[in-house]
Amino acid sequence: MALNNSDTDRPVVTVIVPLYNQERYIDACLRSICRQSYPAIEVIVVNDGSTDGSAARARRWAARDRRIQIIDKDNQGVSMARRDGLAAGTGRYVAFVDSDDTLPRRALEVMVSLIEEHDVDLLLGSVDRRLGILVKHHSDAPYTFPCDVKVEQPELFDNYYLGFYRNNIFPVTMWARLYRRQAIDRAMSAASLFDPEVNRMGEDEYFNLMLFPHLRSMYRTREIVYNYMYNGVTTRFNPHFTQLFTLSDKRLALLDHYGYDEGYPSLYAEYVACLYRYARQLLAYGKADHDGVIAYFKSEMEGREVMRRLLDYYAREGTTRRDIRLLLDHDYEGMYQHTLAMLQANRRSLKFRLRRSFLKLLGKW
Repeated sequence: MALNNSDTDRPVVTVIVPLYNQERYIDACLRSICRQSYPAIEVIVVNDGSTDGSAARARRWAARDRRIQIIDKDNQGVSMARRDGLAAGTGRYVAFVDSDDTLPRRALEVMVSLIEEHDVDLLLGSVDRRLGILVKHHSDAPYTFPCDVKVEQPELFDNYYLGFYRNNIFPVTMWARLYRRQAIDRAMSAASLFDPEVNRMGEDEYFNLMLFPHLRSMYRTREIVYNYMYNGVTTRFNPHFTQLFTLSDKRLALLDHYGYDEGYPSLYAEYVACLYRYARQLLAYGKADHDGVIAYFKSEMEGREVMRRLLDYYAREGTTRRDIRLLLDHDYEGMYQHTLAMLQANRRSLKFRLRRSFLKLLGKW
């Protein structure tokens, strides 16, 4: 039966749920949202061209709860689905929830209370990570961005924009957060927060990377506001991994634009790691042979601005690291052999063997 509570007539929070082929999990996701202790919400489910029963399940929820709106569209990736959901939203605040995750019952109540109490543009919450009955509590504890402290500009940008170029400062996901809609609108008046070139890999980071300079303030809480579900454990090849390279070029351009010199070394180190990681994937999943991997390396070496810049940087630094020396020397055979050695070492590792055994138990190997 549709809800008739007058508190829901004017939604305060827009909850955006991009949906693509999550028939197994969408019921739990929407149930957790509809049962929130904070009722003044609208829920926008963006059906991104699902081919299973996901959309039908979502429509059954919409028939029972008038706060749910379904948007059907052709498949364009999660980033474009979020964009369309945002365009349809009317709430003062915005929360993004992935369709295979859930919210604790008081999540939105806690986040709205804190974002209003501290008058910030962005509220970061903590996350439980779940796999069946196994729960890893407060998995955001390692991040160094201060908890229970309001951080404002210019300190926010000067000290913490580095979080998009170095790990363990704050999470760069779009979930487990509450955004002030005015801040999003302010950022979008300067540049798009969604990019079709980064719409299936790295899209969370891109959105927050573009938004961050336009925030007035941010607050992080230890309160658990999100249940991340390890439902997608898989060994499949990720064809969208190369979008991370496109993101690297865009991140480089932002460093240039803001004159944020602290970010360059971390960006270069991360790009090198991703370069070899994708080469390992190509070999591991039989997507390329010796010549194919070398062709991939040549393409990246010759066609990307971030590569040219990092080569100049490491040449000046005089590094002795083997993986980087191979790049500086354009030693493609050496790069291939280095990739092969890393792949073999990974397969011999205890972590790999345990993961493989676990996936076999789940029937995913």
